[in-house]
Amino acid sequence: MVHFYFNQQSIIGCFVNKFFAKIMKSAFIFILYIFSHSSLANDQSLIELSTNKQWLKLLHYKPDHSSESYITSPEFFLSSAVVSSSLEELKATIAAFSLPINKNESTDSHARCRFPARLKLIQQQLNLNVYGELPTIDCAQYKIWRQQIKDDSVSLVFASGYMSNPASMYGHILLKFSDVDGNKSNELLDTSLNYGAIVPNKENPLLYVLKGILGGYNASFSDQQFFKHKHNYGNVELRDMWEYKLSLTPEDVALIVDHLWEILPTKFDYYFVDENCAYHFAKLIELVLDEPIISDNSLWVLPNSVATGLAQATYKSTPLLAKVNFIPSRETLLLNYYQQLTVEQQQVALSIIVNDFSFAIDKYQVLNDDEKKVIVESLFQYINVVKQKEKDYEFAKTGKRKLIKERLKFPVGTAIRFNENKAHAPPHLVSKPSKFSLGIAAIDQTKFYSTAGFRMTYFDDLSSSVGRSDFSNLEMVDVEVISDGNQTKILRLDLIDISSLYLPAMPWENKVAAAWSVRAGYEQLSNACIDCGIYFAEGNLGKSVRIGNNTLGFAMMGGKAFLGKENDVTIHAKLGLLTSITKNLKAKIELQRTSNIALSSHYASSVKLAISYEFSQDWDVRFTLENKETTFAALALNYYWGF
Repeated sequence: MVHFYFNQQSIIGCFVNKFFAKIMKSAFIFILYIFSHSSLANDQSLIELSTNKQWLKLLHYKPDHSSESYITSPEFFLSSAVVSSSLEELKATIAAFSLPINKNESTDSHARCRFPARLKLIQQQLNLNVYGELPTIDCAQYKIWRQQIKDDSVSLVFASGYMSNPASMYGHILLKFSDVDGNKSNELLDTSLNYGAIVPNKENPLLYVLKGILGGYNASFSDQQFFKHKHNYGNVELRDMWEYKLSLTPEDVALIVDHLWEILPTKFDYYFVDENCAYHFAKLIELVLDEPIISDNSLWVLPNSVATGLAQATYKSTPLLAKVNFIPSRETLLLNYYQQLTVEQQQVALSIIVNDFSFAIDKYQVLNDDEKKVIVESLFQYINVVKQKEKDYEFAKTGKRKLIKERLKFPVGTAIRFNENKAHAPPHLVSKPSKFSLGIAAIDQTKFYSTAGFRMTYFDDLSSSVGRSDFSNLEMVDVEVISDGNQTKILRLDLIDISSLYLPAMPWENKVAAAWSVRAGYEQLSNACIDCGIYFAEGNLGKSVRIGNNTLGFAMMGGKAFLGKENDVTIHAKLGLLTSITKNLKAKIELQRTSNIALSSHYASSVKLAISYEFSQDWDVRFTLENKETTFAALALNYYWGF
């Protein structure tokens, strides 16, 4: 009993000591804060610093809001106020910097260890000794983390769109730090920062989309070595990447690194449309810029808009963007290597694949060692892509083992390299994503109308192909209204219109390219009326074939569900041709045959022709002619823009 009594006393004593320490700490902050609030209320330098753009950026205050931050974690703010102004937070920060070290707490929890970027900025602008003596502090955790980062330069890395994830269809952005030499052999060990929603495992896809749009998730930054992201994006998801190296001074790069330490533990609200990775990485770089990369008034923010902003921005009277490096995915590498092989080498490689990776083939054996190395290294890429796309792990494992055995017969050194002339265009060269349009339309050459349209994002299959996949379509919230002078109606509203008409088989696979499309929204049931609107959802699957370099033929079958004046489900077949007549002139023709799902109604046929002429980067004119019961013709002028 005596032993238990003394333990209990020590526990109570420990608790009292900790409680007393916290009370004393809070009282000390309060006294310092009251002192600063009363004696420094009229300190002009303090007031000026509280409105300093860089100080506001460190607090992540929203535009035109003096006290509302994008950061939702209360521990990020040192002021005791529920909603603190930038001046109150500045005073609380200065007070916290002057606190003595609490022996019962780790020094890493001290404000000077938690907020090194704030400390740098305040020391540049103010003499902190005026407000209290700063104790000597050893920030061990911060020092360890800081030493791991090679911060001679900073880059934003853009990953191409990933159709398997709604949040990544428009691409993704990472932040990457490198040493001054940019040594490729060491770059995989560079530190990279990611930003994303915190999503529970096995989240329902529909719930994921809705919560992502409506702000149902928290989000945060996380740091990892770059090779993990390169493996995930380039090797697993087979996405190309572009590294945008920025020409920042070492001092400004260091400030960004220090600020990342401040916000790594914090949480943000996540919104798929605007408060996303693109927005917050842009704002992070803007910490050291005088002008914004993207507009504060942006209603939606896309990765390519940030890329465009980087390419146009200046830094200390020079271009912010130093250079762009293309980082090809494994699939892009495979295609690139395949195109470098001669026809004979391609045939030899095919024979090796067909013969279960046997190299005892006469046509292979007569080749010199350099040619053999080229074929073997190309087949390594083939095996890697097969493993990811077809999930044939046993085939990949067996083939890779035989390839390694064959490769060991030859001297070290790379036999084939990526052809840089085939690098894909970077994101900042993509056409601007949003669109306004004005036009005229006619039905059967007897009824004439005016039209107006708006598209939120992103591109369609008649848009410029620069910087995007050929023969693809990715549009969201595309609306067109029509008016005869007396009434104005919605002609159509595509909530989503996504298609990929050319998904080629891998090299050495004798398969026809696949095609698919999905579309949902609101449209007129017939060309003969403008007040017969109906809701719909449509999906199609099919095949396609390239005819030369600039033309694609496709055939698809699909179904369409209607809801509104008529509830129905139809099936249909489509034949189409999509071609680039010149660099600026494109055309698409599509024939469709439709029937009721029960095959009880008559078959209906339709033909649609669309022609687009791009006369500048931001403008094109389009002509549409569709015969479906009646003839509908339209001419529209389109202006493309972005935030």
